[in-house]
Amino acid sequence: MFALVRCGANEGGELSSRQVVGVWTGAGGGRVEFRADGRFEMSGIPRSAVDFAFVDPPPGEGKLSGGGAWELADGDESGTIELGFDAGGSFPDNSQSALLEVKEAGDRPVLYFAVDPDKAYGYEVRRVRPEE
Repeated sequence: MFALVRCGANEGGELSSRQVVGVWTGAGGGRVEFRADGRFEMSGIPRSAVDFAFVDPPPGEGKLSGGGAWELADGDESGTIELGFDAGGSFPDNSQSALLEVKEAGDRPVLYFAVDPDKAYGYEVRRVRPEE
């Protein structure tokens, strides 16, 4: 589905699809909702928090909103979630993609948008409600 490549091993652990599905929130009102059907919606994510692959990112310094398809990078469990954005919201077309990495697994998992290869973590979102 996606053609992103991550560098280095993820040391934050791995999550299954079941553990990813649900609502995740971050500082300043950021929100990502992952659905069991492989779709996601996000809003309020700082533009500077997301590093996009292949193409120029949406312009501006504000907050991003949009949705698309998600999948685990390594099959059944993974430390990386691949996001492919649909046209709509902050995205004029469907050419954008990005990665979320697992910072912490377990009962209160934390994901982050990796934006700086010299920094271990970026903008974080924490699961607040699994899908029921």
